Amino acid sequence: MDYAISTPLARFRNILGISVWSFAAQWIFFVIPALYLATNWYFLRGLHGHGIAPIMALLFDLLSFSLPVGIIGVLIVRLVQYIFIEKPEHPALVLLSEIKELFTKPARIINAMPVFLAMIFFNKAMVELKPAIPAINPFSWDTTFAQLDRTLHFGVDPWVLLQPLMGYDSVTFAVNIAYDFWFVALFGTWLWFGFRKDANELRTRFFLAYMLSWWVGGGILALVFSSAGPVYYSAIGLTPDPFAAHMAYLNGVNSRVPIWAMDAQKLLWDGYIGKAVAIGISAFPSMHNASAMLFALALSKCSRGLGYVFFAYVVVIFLGSVHLGWHYAIDGYAGIIIGYLGWVAAGPIARWFTQLETTRRFNASLASL
Repeated sequence: MDYAISTPLARFRNILGISVWSFAAQWIFFVIPALYLATNWYFLRGLHGHGIAPIMALLFDLLSFSLPVGIIGVLIVRLVQYIFIEKPEHPALVLLSEIKELFTKPARIINAMPVFLAMIFFNKAMVELKPAIPAINPFSWDTTFAQLDRTLHFGVDPWVLLQPLMGYDSVTFAVNIAYDFWFVALFGTWLWFGFRKDANELRTRFFLAYMLSWWVGGGILALVFSSAGPVYYSAIGLTPDPFAAHMAYLNGVNSRVPIWAMDAQKLLWDGYIGKAVAIGISAFPSMHNASAMLFALALSKCSRGLGYVFFAYVVVIFLGSVHLGWHYAIDGYAGIIIGYLGWVAAGPIARWFTQLETTRRFNASLASL
């Protein structure tokens, strides 16, 4: 096919044609969302009155929240990469040049459209299942996970082991900020890989690993091993509560400096008991930890320096998930393993897909724009 375009009208037709082709060429990103929705149908088939997430609302959330937060994340990461790793003479000017290219050359946007549409369907499946987990399978694993934590950590609750290191207002406040930065990292990584110039192997592997990890870990395993987490231990009727002193510490810190995790935990609980919109409570496995592992594995392929930063962030997320009361340590260990296994499983699939003749021809068409 000849992509040499001589007139504006011919160029427009070419761009339109490649845009349509982009969805057919990147069909692989719609497979896991379809499987996720199919398993949801099975899990939710006997549950009446469960919420259906409207596509337009999810699109609005993507445009109004995920996209702006992701842009901030990409700009931060890219600027840090320029200043400390690549070190061009004028880092800000190089970054501005990249931003300008995004709007003047359509290849990145054309390449991004299918994967972000696929992510909308994927998020639809996720937000429909998670709030329904305790209705399908009531929380029943918290006692087991708490006991397993003690067994693995020499008879002591992990949060107790962390207190000498992290039990200070300033440390808890800093960890809370770092933990919330996860959202910036998440959406920033989506944009980082979504707006690539071509459908390359690394990009394909990241999104497939992300979807696979969340479908299996945040969907199927979360349902099978339904648990609420340390913060809700007593709230779901379990006694004695080994986390009472932990939550007393966190509430005390929150009375002196803002610990936003406490507000988020109350919001989730209000949704669970029907006082607010149900977002969903699920402790095992920790998908914060799984995603952080994926960030590190994927970004280390882009830059060794970024890899070091994000592998360090894996440690921060793990410690924060325990220290802030969200998770048992076993949730974090399982999440990290699931993220790694998702990455491993996605590797051969991504290699196969990017070697297909249709994918190669699609990438050639993007390069011609």
